[in-house]
Amino acid sequence: MEAGGRPGIFPLSTKKNLSNYLIECLENMSQAQLPSKTIPNFSLSDAYRTALEIKEVRENRKDKASGIKVGFTNKTIWDKYSVNAPIYGFMYSSTVLSNKQSFSPEKFLEPKFEPEIFFRLSKKPHREMSDIDLIACCESFGIGVELVQSIYKGWTFKLPDTVAGFGLHGQYKILEEMPIPSDENNRVVVINQLKNFNLTLKKNSKIMEHGKSKNILEESPLAALRSYIEFCEKNLDWLVLNGPITTGTITDAYDINKADVFCCEFDRLFEKKFVVKF
Repeated sequence: MEAGGRPGIFPLSTKKNLSNYLIECLENMSQAQLPSKTIPNFSLSDAYRTALEIKEVRENRKDKASGIKVGFTNKTIWDKYSVNAPIYGFMYSSTVLSNKQSFSPEKFLEPKFEPEIFFRLSKKPHREMSDIDLIACCESFGIGVELVQSIYKGWTFKLPDTVAGFGLHGQYKILEEMPIPSDENNRVVVINQLKNFNLTLKKNSKIMEHGKSKNILEESPLAALRSYIEFCEKNLDWLVLNGPITTGTITDAYDINKADVFCCEFDRLFEKKFVVKF
C-alpha cells in the first residue's frame, strides 16, 4: 500500500505535542518524521512516556486499552529491522478483533501480516515464577494475527521510534482461544507444546516461511510473556489483565495486498488450518 503523503511537521527540538502529532499521522495515513532524528536525545524512556500520553488521548475518546502487543521478540528478524530488544505497546478496543470481524488494511500505511500466540492474564504474576505457575496466572491462550503498520516510510526506524509509533500495531484478530487446563499435568503438556511447535505460513498458496516456537526470544512465547511481566514490574502503568497479550511474530512480517489469502498451519497446539483473507 502506498504512503499517504509527505511527512507531517512538528517542532523539531521538543517532545511537546509529539503524541498528538503521531495520532494525526496514523489517522490521516500521513508518514511521520522519525522522532529519533528530529528530537535531540530521544530515548526509549521518552518513547514509552509518549505511548502513555497516546493511551490517555485514546481512552478520553472511549477507545479503551484492552490488550498488549509485545513486539520484536523474534530474534531472527532483528538485523532486518535494526532492533535489538522487545517492545511493548497498547492494543485498544477498536483494534482487537474477534474471529468474525474483518481487518481494515486500507486504513494503515505499509501493512504487514504476523502470526502470533497470545495469552490472557487473569491475575498478576511475577517474573520469578516457574512456567507452570506463570501459565496458571492465565485464563486462556490462543493464536491470532496482527496487522502491523508503520507510519515511518519503508519500515525504517530506531527502536524508540517504534514504541512511540504505536508499537507498530494496527489491528489484532483472535483466530482461536482455548482455556488453560486446570489440571497441572495438562498444563505441562501445553507448556511443552508451546516450546516445541512448528508453523507453516503460506501466502496465496505459496510457502513463505517455516516458523518455530524457539524464534521467540530463542525459547518460546512464554519467554515473551515473562519479558512483559518483567517490564511491568518496572512500569506499573502497563499491566493489563483480562485482555490479550501477544508474544511477537513467529515468522517474519509479510506485506498485505488486496485479495491476499494467508494460511497458518501448526504441527501441534492447534489442529486446524487458519485462513485469513484480505
